Amino acid sequence: MSKLIFFDIDGTLVDYSMHIPESTIEALNLVRANGHKIAICTGRPYTNIYPFLLDMNFDGVVASAGAYITCGNEVIYHSVLEEEPLTKLAEILQQHGAAYFLQGYPGRFLNQKNEEKMYQVLSGGKSADELRKGMTICEAPEQVANLECGVYFQADLTVEELQAEVDEATDGYFRLTGCSFGQDVTYSGEITKKGVNKATGMQRLLEAMGMTRKDSVAFGDGSNDFEMITFANQGIVMGNGLDALKEKADFVTTDINEDGIRNGLKHLKLI
Repeated sequence: MSKLIFFDIDGTLVDYSMHIPESTIEALNLVRANGHKIAICTGRPYTNIYPFLLDMNFDGVVASAGAYITCGNEVIYHSVLEEEPLTKLAEILQQHGAAYFLQGYPGRFLNQKNEEKMYQVLSGGKSADELRKGMTICEAPEQVANLECGVYFQADLTVEELQAEVDEATDGYFRLTGCSFGQDVTYSGEITKKGVNKATGMQRLLEAMGMTRKDSVAFGDGSNDFEMITFANQGIVMGNGLDALKEKADFVTTDINEDGIRNGLKHLKLI
């Protein structure tokens, strides 16, 4: 029976040097030749997905952690953040010394002060340079239309502590998770709308393809992959993934640069 296989990007398909292993490319081609479908499932907005991945013609894309979904060439779902709760969130992040940017299909936006701090926080490495590239500086990023999610760095509260304060100010509008890239998952995090996540995005894409949860497989590694791994009928965690995520896995494969995708698909007998 045909499966729909979801892949996170950073740390799963692509390493932090912006490199996709040759064994991964070969495995993706082979699994499709075997009659299965493949989809990207990422916290990145659609317009910030590496072009070389989009050129590989995935059957679907779940972007912005479930807020923007395509099936083939059709956009089937788009959830955007409202300006009022975003304004309250921005005030709280500023109060707690966090640099942040907000993003969505229109692009990535931050103010001048946050840009200066971002350059201090994200110094060195191809992935850091790529993340900073193409951001738009504006006075009030929270007022930009059609934003879907965001990222913040180095708050003076833990993710859990900041979540409690944000919940009180916005009536539980947002969900904060530890950052899925870099080393800090305690004081740096990702911002999404509560109730919109990778798992809800997977469900919508499965339905659009006439498939069900039992047809799903997912590969992930990071803090925003918990819903994806636990929702999938078979959840595979990369060897370089978080230990806490590995505890939720049906199988732990090898590291990304040790043929992790290929070995995981072989374990499932999909290639």
